Amino acid sequence: MNTFRTETKVTATLEEAWTFLGDAKALTGMTVFPKVKTIGDTRTIAGNTIQLKVGLPPIFVEWESLIPIVGQHAFVDVGVNVPFPFVAWCHLHRVEQRPDGVYMIDELLYKSYFPKMIVDLLILKPMFDQRKRAILDYFS
Repeated sequence: MNTFRTETKVTATLEEAWTFLGDAKALTGMTVFPKVKTIGDTRTIAGNTIQLKVGLPPIFVEWESLIPIVGQHAFVDVGVNVPFPFVAWCHLHRVEQRPDGVYMIDELLYKSYFPKMIVDLLILKPMFDQRKRAILDYFS
């Protein structure tokens, strides 16, 4: 399995950042690449299945993730049905209070048909860089 990690320092309280992560629509609404649409119940609660359509118009593919566990200021989504090039996906979302502020942290374990370097450079880094900008705008 490959790993990818990113974090964003936000100008928000721990509870404000955690509340933001409480609904998948928050991030999907601001993700431009790839474009993400939500279907059905989008609450990030244990046992819920988040259904997405991801892609570049007019081509969208289904992505389905289970939320198996929610902890204090953290939750995990595990890909049940993930699009190419992914084979497996496990994503820990967490919010952490540090002496210098509040951080939103994303830690991924994934398996792909493509090498890690290509996935990180062409898919994950652009996607999370764009999300980071959107999150910073949201909390500014």
